[in-house]
Amino acid sequence: MWHEVAKLHDIAAGGMKYVRAEDREICLCEYAGDIYAVSRRCGHQNAPLDQGSLEGWILTCPLHDGQFDIRSGKNLSWPLDHDMGDEAAIPEPVRRYFKLEKRLQWKTRVHDLHTYPARVTDGAVEVDI
Repeated sequence: MWHEVAKLHDIAAGGMKYVRAEDREICLCEYAGDIYAVSRRCGHQNAPLDQGSLEGWILTCPLHDGQFDIRSGKNLSWPLDHDMGDEAAIPEPVRRYFKLEKRLQWKTRVHDLHTYPARVTDGAVEVDI
């Protein structure tokens, strides 16, 4: 069933927009003049993907930099390590925490995103759920 979720002019070129359709959270993405709709929550640790970045068709999670293909929902990379700077300046308990957190991140499975058919009708963006 198709649901109108936004107006086309609400989505910037190369941008994203969070919308809801029934009980689903969806991230609308604009790439090369087309609208793509993927589940809003990251397949790694549930972060809101509309708060991340979109470069071409690659959507990057704001929490751990996992990347997804908006055309297929496919997971493209595991979460990336963040550079914490000069390790000597970080207190030992914090270093231990980051080491544990890094180990846990790599053991957490990353699921592909769910994709939804999207279309534009008379300037309205519709998603089929």
